[in-house]
Amino acid sequence: MPSHKTPSRLALYLIDGSAYIYRAYFALPPLSNSKGLQTNAVYGFATMVMKILREHRPPFLAVAFDERGPTVRHETYAEYKANRPEMPQDMQTQIPYIHRMVDAFGLRQIRASGFEADDLIGTVATKAAAAGLDVVIVTGDKDMYQLLSPSVRIFDPVKEKWIGEEECRARFGVDPGRVPDVMGLMGDAIDNIPGVKGIGEKTATKLIKQYGSVEEVLSHAGELTPKLKALLTEHADQARLSRQLAVIQTDLPLEFEREGFEVKSPPAEPLAGLLRELEFFSLLKTLQPAGEGGRGTTFQVQTLHADEAEAFLGSLPADRAVGLAPVISTPGGVRGELRGLAVAAEDGRVAYVPMHEGALPNLLRRLLSGTRVKALHDSKAACLAMAGRELALAPPVFDTMIADYLLNPNRRSHGLDALALEALDHRLGMGRTSGEAEPPADLFEPSAAAEAEPAAECAAVVVRLVPSLRERLAEQEMLKIFETVEMPLVPVLAEIERNGFALDRVVLEELAKELECELDRIMDAIGRLAGETFNINSPKQLASILFDKLGLKPIRKTKTGFSTDEDTLTQLALEHDLPAQILNYRSLSKLKSTYVDALPALVNPETGRLHTSLNQTVAATGRLSSTEPNLQNIPVKGDYGLRIREAFVASSGQALLCADYSQIEPRILAHLSRDKKLLKVFEQGEDIHTATAVQIFNLIPEQITRDMRRIAKTVVFGIIYGISPYGLSQTLGIAQAEAKTYIDAYFERYSGVKRFIDRTIEEARERGYTTTMLGRRRPIPELKSGDQAQRGFGERMAVNSPIQGSAADLIKMAMIAVHDQLKDRLPRCKMILQVHDELIFEVPRAEVDEAKRLVQREMEQAGVRLGISVPLRVEMGVGPNWRAAHP
Repeated sequence: MPSHKTPSRLALYLIDGSAYIYRAYFALPPLSNSKGLQTNAVYGFATMVMKILREHRPPFLAVAFDERGPTVRHETYAEYKANRPEMPQDMQTQIPYIHRMVDAFGLRQIRASGFEADDLIGTVATKAAAAGLDVVIVTGDKDMYQLLSPSVRIFDPVKEKWIGEEECRARFGVDPGRVPDVMGLMGDAIDNIPGVKGIGEKTATKLIKQYGSVEEVLSHAGELTPKLKALLTEHADQARLSRQLAVIQTDLPLEFEREGFEVKSPPAEPLAGLLRELEFFSLLKTLQPAGEGGRGTTFQVQTLHADEAEAFLGSLPADRAVGLAPVISTPGGVRGELRGLAVAAEDGRVAYVPMHEGALPNLLRRLLSGTRVKALHDSKAACLAMAGRELALAPPVFDTMIADYLLNPNRRSHGLDALALEALDHRLGMGRTSGEAEPPADLFEPSAAAEAEPAAECAAVVVRLVPSLRERLAEQEMLKIFETVEMPLVPVLAEIERNGFALDRVVLEELAKELECELDRIMDAIGRLAGETFNINSPKQLASILFDKLGLKPIRKTKTGFSTDEDTLTQLALEHDLPAQILNYRSLSKLKSTYVDALPALVNPETGRLHTSLNQTVAATGRLSSTEPNLQNIPVKGDYGLRIREAFVASSGQALLCADYSQIEPRILAHLSRDKKLLKVFEQGEDIHTATAVQIFNLIPEQITRDMRRIAKTVVFGIIYGISPYGLSQTLGIAQAEAKTYIDAYFERYSGVKRFIDRTIEEARERGYTTTMLGRRRPIPELKSGDQAQRGFGERMAVNSPIQGSAADLIKMAMIAVHDQLKDRLPRCKMILQVHDELIFEVPRAEVDEAKRLVQREMEQAGVRLGISVPLRVEMGVGPNWRAAHP
């Protein structure tokens, strides 16, 4: 077989399963399902197997695994593989699932006590080749090269590389059968095969190429240089032992019958069930394409005229949930137009209502304003689109996307397709049937017929998801936060997005010109300092200037050369002005491209305002995020950053009102830890950062400088985020020992905080998750990781999540309360943005004082309702732009 071609006849694929468990585990980040089981090795292994099956379509296949315990090689050499670290615990726990995965695929497993996967593969490969099959060994292990022959090749799926005898000779310089001899001389550090100390791969290859085997090299040792002669004479027995250890056995007592290795279609349910258990929904979709398999959700689609729709909608029981799925034009958000709405009953009947039917919006208005449960997936998008049709969703609303987010906050996506597969075993697109052969053409615009069935299917799916999701929320004690916080927040977020934020483009145009001049000036300075012009955006060119020309000492090496990242340049800036100028250039260039140039282009031409999207289902802690554009990330420091904020303005006759919870996370820490001294700081109205500085510097308040307060503030928030002495030293640019004294001084003063941290980590380790004051859960599987770095990360999350998550719950409660009060009392005042602990409003100038009182009262009362035992302080600011109004 030419090594670059796939097998031309019947082939047996042999997968080195044990090797790929390791590859998958270390190649992928720690993934986990909602129950806290780490799954990265299983996921990587499963994707590799599915890729082999899909792309190679092997007629025969088996997976070989090592078994636990000593092997025959250990009997020969007790130190065999002795230098390998013990398998991480969370890797060990995944192995039974990998074995189950192979069984679920209906594939043959090869395992035998006392023998390694290499020997099992070697034996089966030899017997299969003798039986007339081509053999493909799926591995990246160079030890397997010795098995290559005209009938046996290797395929490395990571490198997408085929390896044959030719490639073996190019790699080792010898035929496959001589690879163990080369390894006998050079040894193998990975398997702790000693070889001959002092002989490397180059010399070993040369000797075997010349003499043919280890024995022949040893017998001709007298012909070699004195050094080699001495090495080979002294270590002759070691060389023979090493060769013996390197030889893969091909004669184990294993039977080979090709029928037992045949690849057949796996039974659908065991594999689908395992993928659901592990929450590999993307793999489940790949396995189960639309139109195939699964129980599915069956329903009928009826595209109705006004009189038919009226009869259908009128037949829906008022006390039963309905599923809704809007069809929204592109782009969505505040510019999305509602084209149609699918309405599904619990019994599977679905009607699709096109919006251009004149009487239908009135029928829908009655449905949407009723007291029945309205189930949707992403109800905020529906709210925004419905507003353009003067339709509104009245509670109760059940958003399946938000429910899934609460139940699985660590998931990256909460799409309806994955949720339907998990809960209903339904693949979107597979369960559609039509009540009519052809939808009536007069009801549709050209693309509307294609929109009706997908929307109807989604509506039918979401209404069926409600009972199981509600039950799971109740079991995990999160139904209350779902019904009283997350769902009431949806219309508030939709209104904020519709309101938008006015932008003064002239301010940004002037700033763009200034930045252009400043960047040109910095470029000139960089050229002078470097002694030449170069592309400063090229890491390679920059590294050459810094390390070759200027002779600065490299700090960190990457795969492509020496690092020139921000941390590196910050350290080098202490030695030379050029790195400092590079950092300055990068900072200003990013400000210009990300904000000054980009923001004006994102202004909505119809409203003249910026309309961000506030995402409710992204951050695992419960915080909201902002995208398109990200208005939560507008710089708050530096002259240019503050001037960007000046471009965010109030409309004519209006003012901006900013309300910011002061030191909310330290206050929540005080409440949760019950530390008496920390509680007293807030009860007496002291500044926590000054109080901390007094403690760690052992001074009186009047002696505390701004820099000391800054250090103390870093310590306070570092404690909340689980910072280590090393992390604090890096942040503050101080010695690690000094950073440790600050942390120790803090814990000496606030010993209750240390007890709270230890208790929180231990409880999270036992339960597998943390909770906020409102009961929001966050699973932290990293706490059970065998990797120390991952455990440390998990401990930091365990400390921070209850604090940051409770702060997120608080601001959401405040937003709902303030929104409702403004609607009733000051309807001309608009909430236009939320940035973590800050709310921003646009208010008529005549109503500023009343709005301030209302907002402050409701934000403080939210803390009372949440049960925070320390007084909250809300700082207020008013001004014509965001910079001036920021407290």
